[in-house]
Amino acid sequence: MALDYRAAPGDARLERLLEALDAVLATAPRYGPAHLERGRVALILGDAPSALRSLRQAVLLRPGDPEAHTALGVALLATGASKDALEHFRRATELDPDDPSRLTNLGTAYMMRGLVDSAVAAYEKAVRLVPDDARVQGDLGTAYLAANRPDRAMQHLRRAVELAPERATFLNNLGYAQQLGGETKLAIQTYRQALAKDPQLGSAWINLGTAQAQQGDYDAADASFRRALAIDPSDPRAQANLAELNELRKNAAGSGK
Repeated sequence: MALDYRAAPGDARLERLLEALDAVLATAPRYGPAHLERGRVALILGDAPSALRSLRQAVLLRPGDPEAHTALGVALLATGASKDALEHFRRATELDPDDPSRLTNLGTAYMMRGLVDSAVAAYEKAVRLVPDDARVQGDLGTAYLAANRPDRAMQHLRRAVELAPERATFLNNLGYAQQLGGETKLAIQTYRQALAKDPQLGSAWINLGTAQAQQGDYDAADASFRRALAIDPSDPRAQANLAELNELRKNAAGSGK
């Protein structure tokens, strides 16, 4: 996102800036840039309702400002209004079609609405604009995963890993693409690489466990799922996978394997 919601909750400097902006607006209530900046600050502080009020006013006063539409879209996403957010992200890209961050925001909103093909199209345009941006390559790869196109996903996720080898999430997603593409042994290696970088990445432990179960290594799968559960005891994915693994073990025992 162009703005990081709740990036600095309780930051004293931002709180003082908010007070200064309120003072400006008390004397110039129709000054659009101040409403926009106030909304941006409120977003970073994590006050979505306050941000929404300011950013709606900013868009009203500055309807041709792509940044106002982008910031309002982020605030709307933060409050769960993804449909309305999508409209503002669309408008932002219409006003500023060659800004890759606006395209990735649009792609994220499409993904949240389940419009995967539209998300892919937005991310593809962003990749053409900034081919060496790891995050954009990763976003496109993830969208291709959602579209059940692991071959295309691998292409972009490999590039994301090349550009940002320290990012465990890119490796985890690449492993998932490899697993979907039938390369289970390679996926296991990739998941292990991800976990070497971030042992607390629960989704990588879960993915590793499912790949190990596919290989028939139920003990290793059990250990992986339990590691994920130890990281987040409330994770329903780890609990469901452990239950499914127990069924697999029972069926294997019943068949004499």
